[in-house]
Amino acid sequence: MSQQRQARTTPAAPEQHAGTPVETVVGLVNDLLIPTASDDGLVVALADDTGHLRHIGGDRRAQSRIEEIGFAVGENWSQAQKGTNAPGTALLRGSALSVRREEHTRPEVHAFSCSAAPLVHPSTGAILGALDVTGGDAAGDPRCLALVRATAAAAARELSIQMRDASALDASRTPPSLPTLRLVHRGRPCLEAGGTSTPLTTRHTELLTVLATEPGGLTAGEIGALIYPEQTAAATVRVELLRLKRLLESIPGAPQLAGRPYRLTEPLAIDALEVVEHVGRGEYDLALDLYRGESAAAAESDRVSAMLQSASLALREAMLSDANPDTLLRYLELPEVEADPDPWQVALQVLPPRSAQRSVIVAHLETLRSSDIA
Repeated sequence: MSQQRQARTTPAAPEQHAGTPVETVVGLVNDLLIPTASDDGLVVALADDTGHLRHIGGDRRAQSRIEEIGFAVGENWSQAQKGTNAPGTALLRGSALSVRREEHTRPEVHAFSCSAAPLVHPSTGAILGALDVTGGDAAGDPRCLALVRATAAAAARELSIQMRDASALDASRTPPSLPTLRLVHRGRPCLEAGGTSTPLTTRHTELLTVLATEPGGLTAGEIGALIYPEQTAAATVRVELLRLKRLLESIPGAPQLAGRPYRLTEPLAIDALEVVEHVGRGEYDLALDLYRGESAAAAESDRVSAMLQSASLALREAMLSDANPDTLLRYLELPEVEADPDPWQVALQVLPPRSAQRSVIVAHLETLRSSDIA
């Protein structure tokens, strides 16, 4: 291997943003991708869940070329910031893809092709980051995309294990936080308690939502009326509650289910409600830290649906009326905002005239208008 083709990794410098610690899987990614990337004149990059690049390695000459277009550690390559590009679009869509030359939004990126895949938590479905290979036409080849997808899956598994271990260590050092029902983190609904995250079925999600918001307790009949769209026998509800009781008993630190009436023994926070509370206090960045989009499992009950809608609408109204440019750009990264022209139009109005993001926003609005015409 020539000197120019030797792998060079760039450690991520401390940043002001807070994202998933994807740089902890650099060793695994380097082992699987760097030899091939260096030989083919390509660059390998890891982005965290916010779109910020945390690691770049691969062919030295290729790294120098892409640094000229701002593809460097610490830069934000989310789709909201840079338009269509493989790592940013993979984060937004939650799926692997290739972007070839002129398919990029920004003209300065038209000389490059890239393939990227999201790092998806194997248990919760949460998007942890993105793995990208960038360079010439070889980077957009289907074989490259397949290799990136497989490496991303391996990296996601390793990162999820590291995050679990770190959570367990933190839990042993700090006072336990309030158990929380996660509904707006883009992955499957889950219960966070005792330093662990447990995926939930749709029915268990609905039951916990109702029980968390009714601390005084409810009968089986009352719970059934709130959850099931049609009248359901109380015996059926009791069976579901028994299953939930057994699940909660298996989760360290989780509130338990008591009977007569059915109620939780300890408070259970719900992230969707916390989002609304943060918005009400003008804490928009804290709200966006929690809100990453509604969970994949759609709720059937009116109460859960109303809660999710309240969080989404409260955040949207705040962004349209009171957000600063940086916060609004964060909001534009949400999947549900991609097809909503109003926030993009507001962003165009509030951004400084010389902002580099204006061209991305104009291009996105043109895409939305073209879609409406078609």
